[in-house]
Amino acid sequence: MTGVVVTGGTGGIGRAVVERYDGVDVVCSYHKDNEGAQALVDATDSEAGRTVAVELDVTDPDSIERFAEEAEAALDSVDVVVHTVGIVEPALLEESTDDQFGRVLETNLTGTARVARAFLPALRESAGSLVVLSSVGGTAGTVDTSYAASKAGLHGFVRALAREVGPDGVRVNALAPGPVDTSMNDAIVEHLEATGFLGHENVDTHLPEYSCSPEEVARSVAYLVDSEFTHGEVHSVNGGMHFR
Repeated sequence: MTGVVVTGGTGGIGRAVVERYDGVDVVCSYHKDNEGAQALVDATDSEAGRTVAVELDVTDPDSIERFAEEAEAALDSVDVVVHTVGIVEPALLEESTDDQFGRVLETNLTGTARVARAFLPALRESAGSLVVLSSVGGTAGTVDTSYAASKAGLHGFVRALAREVGPDGVRVNALAPGPVDTSMNDAIVEHLEATGFLGHENVDTHLPEYSCSPEEVARSVAYLVDSEFTHGEVHSVNGGMHFR
């Protein structure tokens, strides 16, 4: 493995994935968080493995094209793409707007398709691996309607794309965590408590812990990347919150 791309590198999960690939050349994306991007580069860039941060807006096709071009120029080979970018704007459906619903779908679902499309040629060349971050919300319907719909859409997207590009040697999988210790999860819990929505805090994880660390998610990402016969899967990391 000579090159890894991680979108959302300054987020909790994205940063943990970048750190997981210490010693490998990594291009990570950030959005507006220049200080966080520089701090990540300072912490992980070394002679053993370079870290390059490039700004990316997944709702802007031109930004995605520029990001893919810069990533491919910086890496000898794009062997792995880990897409972690996602947003949540929790709202009850009757209180939501078309704009709110559309922003979540545009970022979480359409943005994922754009990133995958941009990197597929490079992944075909390397017979590489694409891992997309989803959520237990996509199968259990937790958080809210817009987030659950966007993540459920990712599951269908990943399975269809796996059928499309598997014959070319590209493996495609999704990772669906339950609650993770991140600022996004804090926003989710605040919404659930304020609305009484039967979301995460009302679901038993069947383990003593309610949530996991970003590092645990990064370990599962590495598992999917390293598992050469795992393809078209939605891999759950939710402590038994939702059995399938």
